[in-house]
Amino acid sequence: MLLTFLQGLSPWHWLSLGILLLIVEVFDAGGYLLWLALVATGLALLLQVLPDFSWKLQLLLFVSLSTPLLLLWKRWRRYLLDR
Repeated sequence: MLLTFLQGLSPWHWLSLGILLLIVEVFDAGGYLLWLALVATGLALLLQVLPDFSWKLQLLLFVSLSTPLLLLWKRWRRYLLDR
């Protein structure tokens, strides 16, 4: 069942995830979910232009783009708090 869902990932799934993450970010003022939402929304836009990405490549792109952004956000936030 999960594999069937993953094989059918569409830009609408990523856009829905991005919107959901933005809504949750409103209630959690940490800023971490904002970056995940931006990556998910960007992936939705990318899939609109290039729709032939496999689900494995989609998940790999999501993880490989969100991880550096989260690490940079953590570092930048620590810098701002230490000032």
